[in-house]
Amino acid sequence: MTITQDPWESLRTSALLGTDRRPLPATALPLAEAVDPSDPATALLELAALATVRRRAGALPVPAAGPPGPPAPEDPRPEMPEAAARRLAVLLAGRTGANGGSGGGTLANLAELLPQWLTTARFEGLRPPAALIPALLDAARARSELRGDAVALAGPLGHWLASQNPDWRFVLRTAAPEPDRRPDDPSDHRLWHEGLFAERVTHLTLLRRRDPAAGLELLRSTWPTERAEDRLLFLDALQDGLSPADEPFLEAALGDRSKNVRATAAELLSTLPTSALARRMAERARAAVRLADGGTHLLVSPPVECDERMQRDGIAPKSPTGRGERAWWFGEVVAAAPLAVWAESTGLTPEQLLALRVGDSVDETSSSWADDLREAWARAAVRQHDADWARALLGP
Repeated sequence: MTITQDPWESLRTSALLGTDRRPLPATALPLAEAVDPSDPATALLELAALATVRRRAGALPVPAAGPPGPPAPEDPRPEMPEAAARRLAVLLAGRTGANGGSGGGTLANLAELLPQWLTTARFEGLRPPAALIPALLDAARARSELRGDAVALAGPLGHWLASQNPDWRFVLRTAAPEPDRRPDDPSDHRLWHEGLFAERVTHLTLLRRRDPAAGLELLRSTWPTERAEDRLLFLDALQDGLSPADEPFLEAALGDRSKNVRATAAELLSTLPTSALARRMAERARAAVRLADGGTHLLVSPPVECDERMQRDGIAPKSPTGRGERAWWFGEVVAAAPLAVWAESTGLTPEQLLALRVGDSVDETSSSWADDLREAWARAAVRQHDADWARALLGP
């Protein structure tokens, strides 16, 4: 019995071996008269193009896919106002917005405000427009810290879409609060000590939502024996229910042997405006930004070094972003300072501050620090859940 080799496979073999080692395959001869064989390499490519058209021309249409099953369940929540939906669209698109000032700059990293916006919308019990839910799920897929609020906000339609698109399967795995579970359930401690790492993170997150003090005590009980990479993610779970009661634990974590743990502890402390770290950052921020005489513009004097105290407060001496070191230190200081410090030191509202021109101590007409300042203010607004600053940064 003679086995006829597929012409396409013959062409592919010749391409892999090279035309100098393997001549053009005889199985492609029905197409050969259409090409010039004097240049075997060119002829091979032309034969491959002809074979591709021939293969596609012979393809049969596949049966049409059936409907995707029952429609998504009804969502009883009221739809959010048009203005809120418009802001969500801007945040999801990642576009920059006007800064409202006369300097002509733009607000960098507008998407930094997305976590605060999602949390507020979820607590208001609002439903986003159906057309925005795919973009919302894409954002949550790319940023894991958004998933809890994004999945809750997407509601029944989000779960239905996740069952149709494998890229959004994380929706089906995202933990939801368990309001009816007793905080003293004996399975809590067993899961914490015996569960898989992902189960422990989820358990700690849910426990912090219903009983922050119990969650902190549970984490404290095993903290010295946890791996550095695990300590980092466990520390992230303290965002739920974060309060001044967590400050002593987080202040101690500033001395952790892992720099990532130290940085995360510092970021959490910066969200507590009354913490000792926030006061230290406020002092540095006042030294870095001041209102010029006459109140016509802001003068920026970024740090000239990253001393040991700054490093302990979570500021890395080397920029991990590729930005200049002074710009990196400056952004970290301003982002960690309580936003209330600016009204206290200048007497101006967020809108008035954003409208001011930005210069530096060397050239008061320079606006090179404007974007760095606004980006840092945006990060501070997210960390501190400051609605007034968020509205000012987003603009009308």
